[in-house]
Amino acid sequence: MKTFTHGYAYLFGCTLCVAMPSWGQATANLDELTAQWLALDKSTQKLKSDWQLEKQQLKLRIGLLTQENSQLSAQIKQEQHNQDQVSQQRQALLSAQTDIEQVVDAYRLAFPSMLSRIQQLLAGLPPYLEHQLADDLNKLTEKSELTAQYQGIANIAKQVAKAENLIVVKQGMITLNGTPLLTEQLYLGHRHGWFITQDNATAGIGYPRADGWQWQPVDAEHDSIRQAIISAKNQVPGELLHLPVNLGAK
Repeated sequence: MKTFTHGYAYLFGCTLCVAMPSWGQATANLDELTAQWLALDKSTQKLKSDWQLEKQQLKLRIGLLTQENSQLSAQIKQEQHNQDQVSQQRQALLSAQTDIEQVVDAYRLAFPSMLSRIQQLLAGLPPYLEHQLADDLNKLTEKSELTAQYQGIANIAKQVAKAENLIVVKQGMITLNGTPLLTEQLYLGHRHGWFITQDNATAGIGYPRADGWQWQPVDAEHDSIRQAIISAKNQVPGELLHLPVNLGAK
């Protein structure tokens, strides 16, 4: 009996020894789990902290990007506005250029007619004035630039207008009925003229016609014409003179 009891107890003790872990091992497992938990909690806290920091940085970056986007949008709108203004200005310039080109073309087309009228005008001027402006007329026909051409026309027109208010005395040859005569000539403007020969034998009047300047003899008024020429040459006032004129003169 003693031996059995002892053998049972031995077997029971062996059973307890196999079925239950030791206290030291359980404590070690608990410490390991606690350490893992603490590490996990620390990692979680770090993640939260990192996320908060990253979130703030992201908010800041979003704010900056939003501000940059607003500035870019404003710049784009301004550039579009500027481009619209540039486009409008370009269109206005093109329109103005087209108008100018049309005006220039009109003046270019009108120049031959203007030149013809100037030539007709000069042909009807007193001989001295026609000769004086002949060089300007020749230069005018040689010019190729439109501005220079019209400036030449304006210059001739000014000289003709100036001559309208002048009293001029000239000496030279005229042709009367196919005969050349040495005469003194008196011009009042460029519409009326008188002449007399050196021997007082022939005197007459001059006036413009469509085909040029015309000389015409008169039978009387020789003395009046001579006296008018002398007064004009001396530039002194004289007695009132009656000079013949052609009422059909232009």
